[in-house]
Amino acid sequence: MTSREEKDAERREEARRTLARAERESETVLRAAFEGASKTREEEDPIERMGRRIGRGAGAVFAIGLAIYLLWTYVL
Repeated sequence: MTSREEKDAERREEARRTLARAERESETVLRAAFEGASKTREEEDPIERMGRRIGRGAGAVFAIGLAIYLLWTYVL
């Protein structure tokens, strides 16, 4: 093999390793997300439920506030 072919082969192998690692990591993240979503209502902690409500409410308030700010700043 020539030097160029060897470099190309090394690059392809490195790309395969990188893609394999990214696939393993994404599977771990997705699995954790789905396992958390699969709980039934009886298994939920009341504090967890309250925290989720507070977080969603705060997120909605933030999103509305951001939309108003952006409209006020750039449109009006």
